[in-house]
Amino acid sequence: MSHALLYAVGLCLLALAGEACAAGGNIRQRMSMLQRPRYSPPFWGWIVIGLFYYVVCFTVLYRLLLAQATVPFRVAAIGLLATMMLINVVWNWFFFRTRNLWHAFLLTLPYTAIAVLLFCSLLSVDRTAATCFAPYLVYLGFANIWGYSVWKLNQ
Repeated sequence: MSHALLYAVGLCLLALAGEACAAGGNIRQRMSMLQRPRYSPPFWGWIVIGLFYYVVCFTVLYRLLLAQATVPFRVAAIGLLATMMLINVVWNWFFFRTRNLWHAFLLTLPYTAIAVLLFCSLLSVDRTAATCFAPYLVYLGFANIWGYSVWKLNQ
């Protein structure tokens, strides 16, 4: 097994564990207590979205780790992806554990900026990784609108 594969799997598992710890228990119950916009996915839809997120993160990270160390923006792209994953952990803390929907929504601002910077970096480093990441940017537009709506509905 290559080091790139081990590091990509390891970071994704670490982020997933961080999200689980930050969110705490009773996630389904917390979601059911919230007023949500009518376009909200069902609970199983959020699970699919989460799996999609980690497939994208793994694919992008793996490809970045395989890229030549001398490729411009490679290290920056790895750092941006790791930062996104860390902010996602913190978002889970605010949204589920502390139930502070305003702070969770505020985190989407730097998160989205970092995601856009990552995409721009990926265009220079690995176009295949950028192509894999592009659908996540589209989803992120939906997620930001959803997060704002949930905050407004539950003030």
